Amino acid sequence: MADPSSNEFFEQVRDGLVTVVADRYHDFGGYAHGYGLKVTFGAGDRTKEHYEVQLIRGRREGSLELEIGFHAEYPKVERNDAVLVRLVSAEKKWRKVLGKEPVVGPFLGNDRWRRVSETWSDFDFRDPECAFEVTHRLAEYIEAFEPLLDRQS
Repeated sequence: MADPSSNEFFEQVRDGLVTVVADRYHDFGGYAHGYGLKVTFGAGDRTKEHYEVQLIRGRREGSLELEIGFHAEYPKVERNDAVLVRLVSAEKKWRKVLGKEPVVGPFLGNDRWRRVSETWSDFDFRDPECAFEVTHRLAEYIEAFEPLLDRQS
């Protein structure tokens, strides 16, 4: 079960995102829940490519980690791989912003989906700075990847 304050934390990240992300990305959708935040652009099938901040099982038994990043969650592996190819083709550019932390590959727990994300094992939902740091990191992912994604197809 999620920490009782986790839902508020994810709502703070969502609400804060509009104040830190570039103006052209203010029109995002998505929702916060007790285990995470999903941020989408567009509607329908286009939401299969989205950003998430979510709790995942940690590498240590019983621990939780916070995943921050981008997901491609189409039903077909080939389509998810195509999204990653587009992002990896510009990896040198986005690594300048995001650094070494993002991992490119299969989604954690689902071999069909793909991700470019990082996990944090040291976080505290009760620390106001944590929501601020997560919000800024999520905004960095959005600003790095949205220009590279072909949202018209």
